[in-house]
Amino acid sequence: SLKKNLDGINILNQALRLHKNNILILNNLGLLNVNLNNNKIARQYFDKALSINENFIDALVNKAHLELKENKTAETERLFLKAHSLSKTPQQKEVISTGLAQLYQQIGEFKKSENLFHEILKLNPSNTSVHKSISVIHTYKNKDDKHLKKMEEQLTIIKDEDLLKSLYFAIGKAYEDIKDFEKSFHFLKKGNDISNKSSNYKIIEDEILFENIKKNFKVLDKKLNFDSDEKFIFIVGMPRSGTTLVEQIVSSHSGVYGAGELSFLDNSIRKHLFKNNIFLKESINSKNLDILDNIRNEYLEGVKSFDHQQKIITDKAPLNFRWIGFIKILFPNSKIIHCERNPMDVCFSNYKNSFSSNALSYCYNLQNLGNYYNLYKNLIKFWYDKFPDEIYALSYENLIGNQSEETKKLIKFCNLNWEEACLLPHKNKNKVSTASLAQIRKPVYKTSLNKWKDYSKYLEDLKKIIFK
Repeated sequence: SLKKNLDGINILNQALRLHKNNILILNNLGLLNVNLNNNKIARQYFDKALSINENFIDALVNKAHLELKENKTAETERLFLKAHSLSKTPQQKEVISTGLAQLYQQIGEFKKSENLFHEILKLNPSNTSVHKSISVIHTYKNKDDKHLKKMEEQLTIIKDEDLLKSLYFAIGKAYEDIKDFEKSFHFLKKGNDISNKSSNYKIIEDEILFENIKKNFKVLDKKLNFDSDEKFIFIVGMPRSGTTLVEQIVSSHSGVYGAGELSFLDNSIRKHLFKNNIFLKESINSKNLDILDNIRNEYLEGVKSFDHQQKIITDKAPLNFRWIGFIKILFPNSKIIHCERNPMDVCFSNYKNSFSSNALSYCYNLQNLGNYYNLYKNLIKFWYDKFPDEIYALSYENLIGNQSEETKKLIKFCNLNWEEACLLPHKNKNKVSTASLAQIRKPVYKTSLNKWKDYSKYLEDLKKIIFK
């Protein structure tokens, strides 16, 4: 709970020496290793627990979540369904059904997921994360919508701020659908204010980080050269800038595997080059070869967990824009696509979504959001200057406005032969777990352009920061 995963593993290993076949210990060792991205080791612990008791529900559920993380959707469904058939209590049914519904949501089977979510609400009407999940895939027609009314009833009952937060974001989305932008912003702001308070985000920490990154890569050591046969396509940019759409386009190609948002690179850089959450103030040079080799190998080990035939893999973790210097050193054969979008649209799209990652805590306050955007813009300019003609700048607006021509340019940049499937990203069956999971299943549409203008009177402060 305190995120001290290594301490937890050390304690549980002592327990395991005393009780080698204790399935509770094995299950928790699996969970802690999942937290550390040690997926191979985690699977071994879950499998050992299930070899002792094949009907151990906790291990079935946790292994299902691990399989989902690695895009093994058929096995995920099998494990969840088995756990569901064994469940006896309402609490067990709620947890298992939530996991199963999330699976169906991520693979685009929205009817199945929505039915399950409504079943969960019968068990627990106050499960606000479920209300939030429904809001993502449900289109609200008017203020008499049954689900909107249910959520507003919960507003009068629920007092806990954490529970209310999800509800506020969900109701904000509902009012956006019915074009009541005043009420929509009212609820979005309430949700953001709670998130901002709990995150305790400080922009100064990112200001220091971004400055240190530029210092480290100001002069590139020409001795840094990793021979690499691996071919990756890194898709970076601000969250909500079109990275999911771009990955769906590129991974529609028969030669490309879409791995989604991978945390391996960020985790490994932080493990080896951060101290007390601060990026080490050194230049990246040939003295760092051992460290860089470790980061590279850990990334490659993480990617091995995906089962695929394609030779090229995409990694669409947007915030990897911070690590473009490392990508160029560690994976010189990789392609980097930077997604650009209208700054007001991309910032407001961040503001109206609730994220699970602490790395996106800047989203919950308009001043922080604007300042973070300016930090991002400045760092991206630094990378463009440092690696001219090596980063592909893809305009979201151009892609939406001229899909065929822009897609062909993109596929050419990736050194891929043209395939017509790349024009049909909504038919791509890849799992999508981001906030775009509903939109991405539709053909490319233009209604997302200039969406911020519906809320313009509430965004004047943001606008002043971005365009100062």
